[in-house]
Amino acid sequence: MAELPNPSELPASLTVKRGRIVFRARRPVALVIPLLAVTEIAGVICLLVGATIGWFIMAAPLIGLMTTAVVLRPALELTRDGLVQRQYPYSSLTRWDVIESVGIAKAGNRVILAYKLVPGIPPPRHQPARDLLLAVNAPYDGGWFADSLAGGPDEALAVVSRYLEDPTLREMLPVGRR
Repeated sequence: MAELPNPSELPASLTVKRGRIVFRARRPVALVIPLLAVTEIAGVICLLVGATIGWFIMAAPLIGLMTTAVVLRPALELTRDGLVQRQYPYSSLTRWDVIESVGIAKAGNRVILAYKLVPGIPPPRHQPARDLLLAVNAPYDGGWFADSLAGGPDEALAVVSRYLEDPTLREMLPVGRR
């Protein structure tokens, strides 16, 4: 294997994890912080009243945030074999050699980093983005929700296009695992 990708050549929103380039999903901070604050206040009130359950009320959102950040937070990884979408309970690998082109598509209220497959390749299963693309008659066969990726859809498109067009860059990446 050649050298690992240079993090200075990649957008700041991406991470390099064990050689793989990882697009992590953004955390919905606008939704989580108010709920966290209300629950913590309720826990403090319970403690002030003398109910020991207040400790559990205060711990629950913190444990929930840590658990969902590790288990349920989707990611899109670039590997030597292709693009791996990790989203509990499914992980799917889309190989580089079956992707003809990539682009950005709007479907409903979502922005999708979409791909067109080489003719004769069956479309993927277990991919909600594909269903949205079919609903709006987009010229793509599948994709990933790019509006939830850190850095946004334009950065994701630029990086994926760069690796799709240059096989020597892909050779620097580690083999994909599902």
